[in-house]
Amino acid sequence: MSTTHPTFTARIESSPETIFDLIADMPHYGRWLPGSDAFGETTEVTPYPVRLGTTYLEGGPAGQRPGSVTEYDPPKHIAFHQTMLLKRGPLTANIDVNIRYTFEPVEHATNVTRALDLTIEMPAFLKLAEPLVLRAFRKENERLLAELKSYVEAQPKHHDLHPSSGEVGLSGSEKHD
Repeated sequence: MSTTHPTFTARIESSPETIFDLIADMPHYGRWLPGSDAFGETTEVTPYPVRLGTTYLEGGPAGQRPGSVTEYDPPKHIAFHQTMLLKRGPLTANIDVNIRYTFEPVEHATNVTRALDLTIEMPAFLKLAEPLVLRAFRKENERLLAELKSYVEAQPKHHDLHPSSGEVGLSGSEKHD
């Protein structure tokens, strides 16, 4: 079993409230997050509107992944916990994911941080495949923040927002336990 703590960041030209509301509106992710090899849709969100303790199923080509909201403090942060069984050909892994978003206002934008605690358990003879699993998680997290940024910044601008460039990517270094 191994644990890693990748962190992804984006500067998005909008308010923390706007971005928090999009992340918390789980049944409607489809309006800003197209499906991918890793994500299809979020269903069975109960209770809704989302709050601390809300449970959900996240679906996609990899199957259904149960999850729950573990922190809820609008518009500062929201966190989720989910588990998944990854089965791709001979590759089998149990993955436990804690995701914590923080929203920090800066000038006329928001710094969005998506921090993961990712625990992967797989048979020893498959350990060589672990970098492939981590690469898939990195790719999907970068895609998610890029889609969020693109959607939010394409909305009609308010008079107090100023355009600036913002990059999405892995910040700092990945820490491994």
